[in-house]
Amino acid sequence: MSKSAQNLSTRVLILLLALTSIFLLLDNIGAADEPQAVGSYVVQPGDTLWSIAEGISEPGTDIREVVSDVKTLNAMSTSSLQIGQALVVPAG
Repeated sequence: MSKSAQNLSTRVLILLLALTSIFLLLDNIGAADEPQAVGSYVVQPGDTLWSIAEGISEPGTDIREVVSDVKTLNAMSTSSLQIGQALVVPAG
């Protein structure tokens, strides 16, 4: 293979990698902009974030992700709950 053909192949490869990266970034940006359906939940005696997340999750869902979502939706820095506290929770 000639030197100019190698240079062209390298440039094409770099271009393809750059385009792939751009498409992946755009795909992630679009996903972040989609609104999340939410509901509400009032904390009952004995509730934990884990038990609440289990109660609102579909079977097979990673409960850790739901707990993280609940904490994010409610701007919680800890997992502490108060009886009667109203939480925003992910819906379906």
